[in-house]
Amino acid sequence: MNKTQRGLLVLIGMVVFVGVFCLWIPFILLPGAGIGVALPVIYVPGEILVKDVLGEGFHLTNTLVGVLLADLVIILIVLAVYLSGGIKKVPGRLQSLLELLVGFMYNFAKSVAGTRAGRIFPLVMTIFFLLLIANWLELVPGVDSVGLLHCAEEGFSGYPINVEDGQPLEGVISLRVTSPLDAGTRATKADYCACDAVNLGHFPEGKEAACVEALTEAGVVLPAAAAEGGHSEGEATASDETHAEGEAHAGLPEEMITAIRSAEEAGLVRSDIFIVTPFVRAAATDLNMTVALAIVAVIMVQVYGVWSLGPDYFQKFLNLRALGNLGKKPLGLIDFVVGVFEIISEFAKIISFAFRLFGNIFAGQVLLFIMAFLAATMLPVIFYALELFVGLMQAFVFAVLTLIFSAQAMQSHHHEEAHGEAHS
Repeated sequence: MNKTQRGLLVLIGMVVFVGVFCLWIPFILLPGAGIGVALPVIYVPGEILVKDVLGEGFHLTNTLVGVLLADLVIILIVLAVYLSGGIKKVPGRLQSLLELLVGFMYNFAKSVAGTRAGRIFPLVMTIFFLLLIANWLELVPGVDSVGLLHCAEEGFSGYPINVEDGQPLEGVISLRVTSPLDAGTRATKADYCACDAVNLGHFPEGKEAACVEALTEAGVVLPAAAAEGGHSEGEATASDETHAEGEAHAGLPEEMITAIRSAEEAGLVRSDIFIVTPFVRAAATDLNMTVALAIVAVIMVQVYGVWSLGPDYFQKFLNLRALGNLGKKPLGLIDFVVGVFEIISEFAKIISFAFRLFGNIFAGQVLLFIMAFLAATMLPVIFYALELFVGLMQAFVFAVLTLIFSAQAMQSHHHEEAHGEAHS
């Protein structure tokens, strides 16, 4: 067999491989089985899993779960090293990997901060490990795809679920996607209300009156009591301000649910538009996390500055020496003004830290969503490799910037001012 024939066989193999994994599986096999790739909901804030988990206003979000899982992984790594006998003279694979990573980061910190690296390094390494693991969590199967199934709210696109003999499948319930590149159906307010009513037996909490109005506008013929804003005898009315807490979720009258089902058969509303709120989402795709971490980093920069220079550190922002030396050096007023601008610069660091990390990780998440939606197999692997690199670099950049800013804050400029005064 000559080179041309071998090349032809390789080409045929490549075409078959691409045809199977990039065409047949995502466009024929999976949709034919009703498990084609759904387009996940792209939502900027962290989605709430449990409301008021630690008091009013403190919700458990899927991005917070991502942070907690990253913390747990770090703890497990430490435990793995400890249970394997601690730090050994002849390190194993895990210890060798950690020593290589920590050693590289420490040597880098010494090259930037010199003898002050020992103070800064624990914070820098903690930030790096936390962000690295948190960023790479988005590449774990099940993250952003397994979660709580619920009715799609107004404006969100969703899908029906796979059912068997008219009943939802037991155990894991999946969204039913029967055609390739199906972006779902956008739910209206009436659809959202109909979905909750038919599947849960009540309207969404706090939206009872709005649901009655939306369903009526959609053409649903509701029972007389409901059309007037109430329920049948014995049920709490939607507009009654004196109803007890919890009555809003009281079961709807059967005749109202029957009316909604009849309207669905007539094509007026849909009660089968569902979306999934994932249990876990990459932490850095939530601005709350990136801003909080940025605030911690910038505050610690100030702490290191004061730790190293004492009260003299604040001359960086309020240069009183420059004001006190205006008689000899009138241009010192410029130094004072520059110091005031340094205050603005510190706040700008928070914005820079937070949005750089958020923008890169959120964009990577959306990229993975879109590529998996366009071609469920093989092609997304390329972008998984890209996101491995992006997640690593964003953790490194955040940690290194914290290191650089801290080192600068710990460096005194008083000797430079004294040198300038000696020559004035």
